[in-house]
Amino acid sequence: MIALVLPITALPYLYGYLSSPPERRFQGIIFDVPDTVQYFSWLRDHRNNWLVPNRMTAEPNPPALFNLLWLIVGRLQVVTGWSIPALFQGLRFIAGTALLLMLYPVIARFTSGRAERLNAYLLIILGAGLGWIWVIVKYARGMSGVPFPLDVYVAEPNTLLVIAAFPHFAVATTLILAIFWCFLRILDQHSRLVVVGAATLALLLTLQHAYDLLIISLVPAGALALIWLRDRRIPWFGGVSLALIGGLAAPPALYFTWITSRDPLWRQVLAQFANAGVYTPSPLHLLVLIGLPLLVVIGAAIYGIFTTRGRPEIARALKTASNADLLLLAWLLVGFLLLYIPSDFQIHMLTAWQVPVGIFAVRLLHRQIMPAIAHKWARLAQMLPVLLLLAVLPTNLYLLIWRGYDLNRHAAPYYLSRGEESALRWLGVQATRADVVLSGLDVGQYVPVYSDARTFLGHWAQTVAYYDKQARVSRFFAAATPEAERSTLLRRFAVTYVVYGAEERALGQFDPGGSALFVPVFRAEDVTIYGVR
Repeated sequence: MIALVLPITALPYLYGYLSSPPERRFQGIIFDVPDTVQYFSWLRDHRNNWLVPNRMTAEPNPPALFNLLWLIVGRLQVVTGWSIPALFQGLRFIAGTALLLMLYPVIARFTSGRAERLNAYLLIILGAGLGWIWVIVKYARGMSGVPFPLDVYVAEPNTLLVIAAFPHFAVATTLILAIFWCFLRILDQHSRLVVVGAATLALLLTLQHAYDLLIISLVPAGALALIWLRDRRIPWFGGVSLALIGGLAAPPALYFTWITSRDPLWRQVLAQFANAGVYTPSPLHLLVLIGLPLLVVIGAAIYGIFTTRGRPEIARALKTASNADLLLLAWLLVGFLLLYIPSDFQIHMLTAWQVPVGIFAVRLLHRQIMPAIAHKWARLAQMLPVLLLLAVLPTNLYLLIWRGYDLNRHAAPYYLSRGEESALRWLGVQATRADVVLSGLDVGQYVPVYSDARTFLGHWAQTVAYYDKQARVSRFFAAATPEAERSTLLRRFAVTYVVYGAEERALGQFDPGGSALFVPVFRAEDVTIYGVR
């Protein structure tokens, strides 16, 4: 699967580079440019610093540790000398390999026999939801986009998409899987060494994604509650172990809470996470996002409610359940509740949730559905695993094909013109951390990737007062804007450079070359950089 999946996910990048026309430059990103360039800026800054500032906004701000993963990759750049896109590909391959390796033993703990294991492994890696339905609606109605984009493009529960474009989610998913695998070993073997290992993994996870502390603490807590109900005694070793794991993993979460509550700038940044409008889809749309495996699980649950004899049968099933069964059930149920916590980051609780859903669906298929129909439709029963796999493939096939179609436009933000890239490289040599660069968004978001400067407009959350600054940029390049207003803006935000290219010309008719406020300091192709006098 490693030999199959990693080359497949590399195809969009390969196409992006090979199809670039002479006048355009592919930037090595195929999905979610705003967040990825933010990570790239951290990577750049961490080459020489443990703590880094937020350079996606013009306001000066104190440095902090945002993400251990990009610190490690930044230090690797010093050792290897690789470019940021090359490091990103290296990270993508390492993270994807780790995820595919870790997924197998985790699935093996919850399945019985090679057929179940293989079916679950393929389903979780290759499958996606029913979002392809909205793609058909889009083209049937001649719409410009799919009607419910979150049902299609949310990455966290889509293993293939995570490996293709989001290595930080691949690392997080791998660590969650490893922690749960360790927790099962703790429950079964009472190993203190495994407790230390799980706690270390948990700390590494929260130093990257602090909010994942909720997943790795509440899911095992739910499993311990079920074990207590099964055994009628408190699982002390498991409880103490979980307390140690959570205790070691908690400081990063407390640190980020302290930062975002203490500093006014970070309070504004945190408040702007609502700008993305990306929340966990409603339960009905969640069925579309996760797709057929979740429908199988819900269908089986409804069938079980109407066919069981109530509490005695449930108690009997609980009494015979293994630790692995109870952890899997807790992962499914507690994981679902976490999807709707009242927070702007609730959608990240979908990370790794496709694993318990996929395992449950495959177990139901092999242990109940196939035996139930085998006596009448033996051949159909044998074909069901293959049919299930074929049914979950279309959305990911669309996502890969759509990436090629989107990249074929050779347009921003995935591509920049030769002049824009030359201008950014010039800033990389000349600009310092004291400089602020004003430009359109497409170029502005790349300023902290290529240089040490801060950008005036760069990210929907990290740029303080994002919508206000977006409006200010548009007004800045409008011909009717008074010169005094531009001068006030430049002084207020300490802007030192203005980029003027095709994007900025499209915003308005003002040309900085005709103003006494500016002096040209760099020209390349269709782009000029002006210094502020």
